Amino acid sequence: MPIINSSIVKNNLHLLFLICLMLSTKIVHPQSDVVSSPASISTYNTFREPSRILIDGGFGNLEPLIFEADLVPYFMLSLNRNVRWGIELSPRIIMRMYNKKSYPVLTPSFMPRMTVFYHLIDHENEKRDLFTYFSLFHHSNGQEGEFYNTDSITVNNQSGSFSTNWFEGGIFLSRPDPNFQHNINYFKLYAAYDFQQDNNLDGIYGRLRFFGNLQSNLNLSKIFSVFRQTDISRSYSLNQSVRLGWIAGELIDTKGFDRKRFIFQYTINFKPAFLNNITFFAQYYYGQDYYNIYFNRTLNVLRFGISTRSNIFN
Repeated sequence: MPIINSSIVKNNLHLLFLICLMLSTKIVHPQSDVVSSPASISTYNTFREPSRILIDGGFGNLEPLIFEADLVPYFMLSLNRNVRWGIELSPRIIMRMYNKKSYPVLTPSFMPRMTVFYHLIDHENEKRDLFTYFSLFHHSNGQEGEFYNTDSITVNNQSGSFSTNWFEGGIFLSRPDPNFQHNINYFKLYAAYDFQQDNNLDGIYGRLRFFGNLQSNLNLSKIFSVFRQTDISRSYSLNQSVRLGWIAGELIDTKGFDRKRFIFQYTINFKPAFLNNITFFAQYYYGQDYYNIYFNRTLNVLRFGISTRSNIFN
């Protein structure tokens, strides 16, 4: 079996993402076909990770932070006029600024990705939608140091190299609540597989993962307009989401059924009427740390912040 040089694979992936981003800046513009079908894109937008800023380290076992910033700009390329097929690109970056001397930002997560999606079902009332998608991800921390410290046991969180590439695929569905007309539910089921990663991650990071997401979006503006005269153009809403995940496959020193494999996230968002695309949120997270080489610990934390899903690159 031929040996694949990991550095060549990594460099080719970097080149692929760079070319795609360059193309997107030339192809996507405000008059593109994407804007011509806002209903489907609006539904698809619900399943994107929002850009967000988490204030402080919250309450739990995360070290003191000034903030954590998750920057997720999107470039959308439509493949036909009705936007049934599409390509989405995102050069995602996550940064943590630590509450230490000089306020350092250590080993940011660089997570570019390319997603191909297809709109399977578009209901006549434009509320019931079913999408399927396939994504290619890269995740690294921009470091070149040894993975382990000099004791050859503990992971080098300061300068250790972290890199992995994975495929992700799944479906997501939007459906109005049959019992409450001003509420829409969203479901997402997907799986991820790391097809290439640093050798040091074998057996300790987890190659195969399964996830399920549930969101509920309550339009408060329309609810309150029933009881009193309000300007519905000044919309405000309440959104709740639950994310469940499971790290499958072989993990060293980890049982087949172990809470270290479990990922749980609950988020509640409120968008006030006086802000256009900004929401305030509270979030509880339990599971493997998603911040690159810090993966070898389990977070258990409650935190607060602001977020947005504004599509500034559509």
